[in-house]
Amino acid sequence: MKGEILALIAALLWGIVPILDKYALQEVPTYPAIVIRAFGGFAAILTISAILKDFNFNFSKAAVLLLISGAISGAFGMIFYFEALKSIGASRAVPITAIYPMFTAVFSLIFLSELISARVLIGIVLIIVGIILVSEV
Repeated sequence: MKGEILALIAALLWGIVPILDKYALQEVPTYPAIVIRAFGGFAAILTISAILKDFNFNFSKAAVLLLISGAISGAFGMIFYFEALKSIGASRAVPITAIYPMFTAVFSLIFLSELISARVLIGIVLIIVGIILVSEV
């Protein structure tokens, strides 16, 4: 149950952020906005790590994977996300970007050999239906 509560807190926080981003993008261009947002995340994590005295770092293959992950989601993904926010608004951009669990399931099957259960398959179908409903296709 603890994991579910933590996931719900994360979802709540992530639900608030697009509203802040949309307001900010009215005054700040996309690329500086992403840099400022990334710096805010960096500063928060650094502060929390210092308070909890929980910052153990060894440069390894895992660190390289995390750098790549940060570049993909923190830079490239954010560029497209911010442009979508500006173009179609938070109420449509966020549900559309929420399709990522479908991609994660497919990539997990391909790269991690994880099986896709019937429940996950049904979830993927529902995600696709949801995207169709919020899109102007």
